[in-house]
Amino acid sequence: MLNKGENNEKMTGIYKFAPWIINTRASNHMTRSMKEMHDVHDILPCPVGLPNGKQTNATKEGTVCLGGQLKLANVLFVPNLNCNLLFVSQLLDESNYVIQFTNKLCVL
Repeated sequence: MLNKGENNEKMTGIYKFAPWIINTRASNHMTRSMKEMHDVHDILPCPVGLPNGKQTNATKEGTVCLGGQLKLANVLFVPNLNCNLLFVSQLLDESNYVIQFTNKLCVL
């Protein structure tokens, strides 16, 4: 689903609004954009550590459709993120997907 372009070091793939990074270290799926979310509801503030060492809070949660049959549930809205994070462990726990990594490709 996601691959590395020949002339571009940036990850590319199927997405509507902003790129998604496949992450094995995050604790939840996270998005910076409410535009991508459906079935959004408020949650108790959930602390999120940012790469720059600062901390912010997620206050909403919802569902994001990435295209085709790929739907992410329980996605936290974190407006201060620079990207969107797809957490591998959460995806596997909440779905019947299989994920395969190679040195050039990730297939869901």
